[in-house]
Amino acid sequence: MKQNIAIIGGGASSLLASIILAKRNFTVEVFEKNPKAGKKLQATGNGKCNITNKNLSLEHFFSNNPSFIKYPITTFGFREFNKFCDEIGLNLVTNENGKTYPASLQASSVVEILYENALFYGVKFNFDSFITDLKFDERIDKFELKTQNGIKKFNKVIIATGSKAMAKLGSSDSGYTLAKQFLHTIIEPLPALVQLTSNNLDIHQLSGVKTEATVTLYINNKATKTVFGDLLFTNYGVSGNTILDLSREVNIALESRFGVDILVDIFPSLDKNKLISLLENKIKNLKDRKIEFLFLSLINTKLIEFIKKKSKISPHKQTLGELDKKDILNIVYALKSIKINIEGSKGFEFGEVVCGGICVDEVETKTMESKKQKGLYFCGEVLDVDGACGGYNLHWAWASAFVLATNMK
Repeated sequence: MKQNIAIIGGGASSLLASIILAKRNFTVEVFEKNPKAGKKLQATGNGKCNITNKNLSLEHFFSNNPSFIKYPITTFGFREFNKFCDEIGLNLVTNENGKTYPASLQASSVVEILYENALFYGVKFNFDSFITDLKFDERIDKFELKTQNGIKKFNKVIIATGSKAMAKLGSSDSGYTLAKQFLHTIIEPLPALVQLTSNNLDIHQLSGVKTEATVTLYINNKATKTVFGDLLFTNYGVSGNTILDLSREVNIALESRFGVDILVDIFPSLDKNKLISLLENKIKNLKDRKIEFLFLSLINTKLIEFIKKKSKISPHKQTLGELDKKDILNIVYALKSIKINIEGSKGFEFGEVVCGGICVDEVETKTMESKKQKGLYFCGEVLDVDGACGGYNLHWAWASAFVLATNMK
């Protein structure tokens, strides 16, 4: 007799696991609280779906137990994912940075292909279905899953509910509640890949300015991490890929009530001496022009007054020829050392994922099975694993679902 399996949640990891399990002749039933599958997946990458990344080194994944990540990622890497996509008819394209998308550049096509494949192999979907209780009945060696429509019994249960990030896209923390019923430990979830807030009003006035920058994170005045990429100034603080990649460490530090600042270099391509030479040469050729002329074509015009103010140039100086060596050094410092205090983040509502979740010490890395309850499995974002920007979080969903589904007995 075929084993029947319930998957709670209808997102990325659930869809992949359901296809593989159904192909392996398991009876699979998915329970999803939303009216359709893959709601959050459909919004990924601003609707383009950054589905994975060609550069899947382990440094891009995070957990309180990093060793847990190695087996799934090395077992189901970029090549294996490509093979799976070929088998289900999903065409991919990869850009020069390794980011990989569906060839259609539409997340909706990813959801549709996964969903149609699941249906083809016989997966049953229960939409608008809320799990109200989950128990294991030792007398019959089965799980009892209760929804608003009644109780169903299953040999095995997979919790693939995602996290509490972006609830507006259908995410929830219900998986944590269900895991707790089986005595699993929950590492306190915090928002990750999220915009950061600052009470610096001068920064708020730069809202809309986007630039490439090197951003260094300082925790209690100690430099801890430096990233390079896009930075966007906003009316609440800062955003952009650099900020999203730092937000994990920021929120952990803020949770511990540490002081957090970032130092922004908006001229990362030029070191201090080269930037001094560039400015001195421009001043030499244009000494009769107004000071503002120095910055034209170098920086966004919205930044000019901010940099002038930060450089503490005397208001009595009007032309470039009046600037002295100290003024030039101050300008260079201002361009390469914009300090911004960070007081918080935009929270779970805007965070793309969370750091934290079900403690992976209590889960088997090769099968994703609970060490506390036989027949109970987890995959995807519900676990204490998250990744950097660039398709890494979705790849964790695929990889964890793959090892679960291929190794289930």
